[in-house]
Amino acid sequence: MGMHLILLPEIWNSLDSYDSFPVYTITIVGGSIPERSGGRLYNTCCVFDTDGKLKAKHRKIHLIHLFDIDILGKMTFAESKTLTAGETPTIVDTDVGHIGIGICCDIQFQELAAIYAARGVHLLCYSRAFKMTTSPLPWELMQLAR
Repeated sequence: MGMHLILLPEIWNSLDSYDSFPVYTITIVGGSIPERSGGRLYNTCCVFDTDGKLKAKHRKIHLIHLFDIDILGKMTFAESKTLTAGETPTIVDTDVGHIGIGICCDIQFQELAAIYAARGVHLLCYSRAFKMTTSPLPWELMQLAR
C-alpha cells in the first residue's frame, strides 16, 4: 500500500492561458521525497529546469538533527529509524539564479549558508514539512536564530 505516484493537474502553473505558456515555464525546487539509493533511504530534494530536466538532487545533510519527536497522545515520528544523511551541499544554476538547496534542519547550520554565500549563491531554498503540532514556534525560532 501507500503512495506511489503524485499527479499534478495539467498545466497546473498556468491553467488555460495558452498564449502565455512560454511565460509560465518554471524551475521547480521539488520540496523533498524519500529516495532509495544503494539500499539506503535519503530525504531528497529534486530540482528541475524549465525543460523538465533534473538539474540537481540534494540529500538532507544534517541528520544529527533528525526530526524525532514523541508528543504523548498527538504524534510520534522518527526520521532516525530510516534515513541516511547526505554528504554534500547542493548548488544549482537555474534560470532563476544560482540556488543553494537545503532541507528542514539544514537551516540550523550557518556553515551551510556560509558555504553557499562563499560560492556566490543568489537564493537559498530550504523545504520543510509544516505540522501544526510541532512546527510554528521551532520554525520561527530557527529562522530568527540564524
